[in-house]
Amino acid sequence: MKKGLTTYIALALLLASCASKSGDMTRVVGRFSHDAPESVEISISLLANKDILDTTVIVDNGRFEVEIPKYLLSGAILQTGSSQVGFLSDGSTITIDPEAGTAVSSNKKGPHTNYVAYLDWMENYESEFRTKMAEFSGDEEAAEACSKEMNRAFIEFQRKAAKANPDNVVGLQAVIQHQLYSDDYSETIALFDGLSDEIKAIPGLDSMRAQLVSMAESTPRTAEGKPFVDFTVIQDPDHPESSTVRFSDYIGRGKYVLVDFWASWCGPCKAEMPYLVKVYNTYHGDRFDMLSIAVLDKVEDSTEAASSLGIVWNQIVNAQEIPTTLYGIDGIPHIILFGPDGTILKRNLRGEKIEETVKEALGL
Repeated sequence: MKKGLTTYIALALLLASCASKSGDMTRVVGRFSHDAPESVEISISLLANKDILDTTVIVDNGRFEVEIPKYLLSGAILQTGSSQVGFLSDGSTITIDPEAGTAVSSNKKGPHTNYVAYLDWMENYESEFRTKMAEFSGDEEAAEACSKEMNRAFIEFQRKAAKANPDNVVGLQAVIQHQLYSDDYSETIALFDGLSDEIKAIPGLDSMRAQLVSMAESTPRTAEGKPFVDFTVIQDPDHPESSTVRFSDYIGRGKYVLVDFWASWCGPCKAEMPYLVKVYNTYHGDRFDMLSIAVLDKVEDSTEAASSLGIVWNQIVNAQEIPTTLYGIDGIPHIILFGPDGTILKRNLRGEKIEETVKEALGL
């Protein structure tokens, strides 16, 4: 589960307030074939329901028509009753069929057309991914190979979408998705830098870029085969002297150490706990130990969740973004096996691979 960089995106969109240029309008037209309501609502909202536009449009003899400002940073919604139709206010004429749930732009190569194509591709990809994973149920190796191949196609699609839509929400969303699924931070930075000045001026996006740069710099330094990077955490700010710990208190001290970066709010983190409990109960001893590091989480929530999940091994709480930045971690859980001398042996372990890797390292 990802957090951190996407938080910057939320902040950026929440604070954005880019005004339309004078006369730059979108004409929205539509009709009902039967059971027409008295009016429809058209809105453009950012996160936390911050309204950019919220207007009521009268339906006359089954038809409606209105002009709204062009706005490319967020999708618009036409709502009637419980049904919605999404579109992008791109300065063209948007013809909406509320009963069929479609919106078609007069500009066949414009931002709205790209917006619809992007959303359709994402929906189809998600459906295909679920189908493929169901087909390979019980064959973990085949499922992993298929997942990697589909992930490569996904990243390539986001790369092309970002380059083709530098001035609208499709490009921004594509950059976000690229960051979430690609380990190539340098490429994500390049895609970000290719966005329009209007998008890059959104408050908060400069912080996103700064963290991307930090991740790009840290990832090579903490790759497999590299020595561990030390850090310090004050677990209780009210008692810093007694609660300060260093990563080196646990790593590089003659044991293999499996380290789990997690958080109490992270569902996938909790899903890995049965595997971790099994590994600890099976292999804990003179040659092997474990450490859980709670990141991006409240201390009380980490402590409570650790107790309920059966984490009885060593723990560090209140680490926040310190280790995630140093180790280039943009999604949790992130599980790393360190060698007795602190060398990073394997990263991003999940499921059955955790025990397989530990068993192999121990020569069992």
